Amino acid sequence: MSMAYEVIPSRGWLRSDGARASIYGSVPWVSEGEKAMWRVVDQGWTVRNPLTGQVGMGRQPFAEKAAAERFAAQLGRPSSIGIGD
Repeated sequence: MSMAYEVIPSRGWLRSDGARASIYGSVPWVSEGEKAMWRVVDQGWTVRNPLTGQVGMGRQPFAEKAAAERFAAQLGRPSSIGIGD
């Protein structure tokens, strides 16, 4: 069985005024009152290394899943070190 990079939805935090933040870190709100202004949204497609759990590829997410799949195929076999290694 050949292991490959997984293509997954890219998700991020979106605030009601359009501000964005990564979901891979601390929560973006600074108070309980601001919490309701934020929601997680899909923002395209990215890759995940199934060996390390690393998500992302050092670039903006792909708009189309097929483009992300082509990119994942170009990466070859996943490495236990990181994406592209």
